[in-house]
Amino acid sequence: MSEPQVMRDYTVPRVVIAGTSSGVGKTTVATGLMGALSERGHKVQAFKVGPDYIDPSYHTQATNRYSRNLDSYMLRESQMVESVVRSSADADISVIEGVMGLYDGVSGLSDRGSTASVAKLLKAPVILVLDAWSSARSIAASVLGFSAFDPGVNLAGVILNRVAGEKHAKWCTQAIERNTKVRVLGWLPKSEGVQLQERHLGLIPYTERNTRVEGVVRTLAGFVGEHLDLASIEVIARSAPPLRHREAQECLKEDARVRVGLAVDEAFSFYYADAIDLLRRNGAEIISFSPLHASALPDGLDGIYIGGGFPESFSAQLEHNGPMRTSIRKKLEDGMPAFAECGGLMYLTKSIADFSGSRKSMVGIFDSETIMTKKLTLGYTLASARNDSIISKVGESLRGHEYHFSQIQSIPSDASFAYEMIRGNGLSDHQEGWQTYNTLGCYSHIHLCSSPRSATRFIQACLGYSRS
Repeated sequence: MSEPQVMRDYTVPRVVIAGTSSGVGKTTVATGLMGALSERGHKVQAFKVGPDYIDPSYHTQATNRYSRNLDSYMLRESQMVESVVRSSADADISVIEGVMGLYDGVSGLSDRGSTASVAKLLKAPVILVLDAWSSARSIAASVLGFSAFDPGVNLAGVILNRVAGEKHAKWCTQAIERNTKVRVLGWLPKSEGVQLQERHLGLIPYTERNTRVEGVVRTLAGFVGEHLDLASIEVIARSAPPLRHREAQECLKEDARVRVGLAVDEAFSFYYADAIDLLRRNGAEIISFSPLHASALPDGLDGIYIGGGFPESFSAQLEHNGPMRTSIRKKLEDGMPAFAECGGLMYLTKSIADFSGSRKSMVGIFDSETIMTKKLTLGYTLASARNDSIISKVGESLRGHEYHFSQIQSIPSDASFAYEMIRGNGLSDHQEGWQTYNTLGCYSHIHLCSSPRSATRFIQACLGYSRS
């Protein structure tokens, strides 16, 4: 018989930064708050609700700790609690940025996938960000509605964004605090100087480190620190009750059994931190490499993982780095296991045509071409394995999400696919997971933690290659 799980309580000061909708300034407030608290000497652990890679890149810069994703569609409740408990163990405060509006999720009939569902699971107080620019007393009605909509959500305060000035702030604050039981924790004036830079998939990832992006986190920290009541926010975070979770079992650290190359640079940066940790726990030593800047793959690799990003924005540089493309192609033709998602899949096709139609040569493992389009493919995915692959066996399912403006064209009629899409578009006619050699390419960003055996299977495939 297996030993019963020992449950214990964990003290994790935490707060959720939510919004009334997308675009109200959640990322500005959350990132600025993380930076302001960090500058005051706190160890801040960041989280992002939902399938997002770009916002966490700003969180990581603000806190100097990897931000984690919490997603109630892709992860079990116990996995999300475990992630918070584990990664917040040595932190003073955890700040969780929401997704879309507070109650928006995967349907209009439930809160699954929403910020509210994660806040209730984690018993975390919520601070709501509102865009005050076009309202005054009416903003109190919005706060009243959000506070009453779900009694299970602890709406502990609000922050007003894009405020016209002192008088406007006073009117809004008086209306909210007189007509609701919710406190106003500060307000941010409208300022063009603290806007985050965007392009076709949203914010530009901090990993690209251009001039505007590099200074924005420091600017946000100062902006938020000046205008918000940080002391009260800390008190609210400390009011969160303990999280009950199974006690972590001490285990011996196993020596790494395989070396996995991880593509990390300005063009490729979309990874879930918990998924990379899962690979490590299954015996992978993670070796970062740059398809943009390095001339060849690192020596001694047993497999590679190329995640998403913006290869279309760096297609000229990727084409120019012919030695790296040749190095990757030779290893994959030799049978080295490779897992490529979205941007990684695009890089492994023969070419990428950007939005202007300019075509640049890529690796060419997949006999097809990538074009950028004006149509956004967006949504959660569910794939059912119909063939064995390097991360799954027939009958297993994998959860993820799609988020791209590209299409793969001229896929050969005899292409082999690993998955049938139960939810989502996939690559071709609701098929997903193109397999060639020992390489698997998907448009879906698959969260390995949604099916933990996937990490084990990938490590096993890498082991098989290393032994051969």
